[in-house]
Amino acid sequence: MHSKLAWRDRGAMNNVVPVLQIIGYKNSGKTTLACKLISELTACGLRVGSAKHDAHEFQLDDDGTDSQRHLSHGALETVLTSKSATRVMSQAPMTLDEIASSMYGRVDILIAEGFKSARYPKIALLRELDEQQELLREASNIQLWISWTETGGERGPVSLSKFPSVSTAPILILKEETTVIKSALHLALSLLSSI
Repeated sequence: MHSKLAWRDRGAMNNVVPVLQIIGYKNSGKTTLACKLISELTACGLRVGSAKHDAHEFQLDDDGTDSQRHLSHGALETVLTSKSATRVMSQAPMTLDEIASSMYGRVDILIAEGFKSARYPKIALLRELDEQQELLREASNIQLWISWTETGGERGPVSLSKFPSVSTAPILILKEETTVIKSALHLALSLLSSI
């Protein structure tokens, strides 16, 4: 295994921040998996960035704050900083490519929750049996499936053999948490070694 500095040097040569996406529908476990993976990667000594796509409109800041007042008066972007933290707020959407570019040089890997149509390698979580086909229509580059139910038979997810382009993507069972985390970590680390 390479050192974290070797990964940083290789990424710097290619101007690339590796991105691993975690996708799935509402309440499928995306945030739980993202948090566990971020913890594992951080324990490996890596600088981890994260991004989340929100399908709903959200407030950039609480009403009455100075930064919210700046935004309401027309500022397109505002930065709030203190001795221990900085928050950047922008009144414009960003693509996952733009987010990854903005983190270049500051993180070793980006874990992105959502952004189904983006091009990066993905882990897909399946809560319901019919979600696999739907996700295959919406997303590409799925490297790992995680199912809430056993695979195969009448009760399991649809067989991937119907979708030759993803037939090699393994399907893991969510309740086998150790295997899920190890496989997700292995996938993330493989992205670092491939840049």
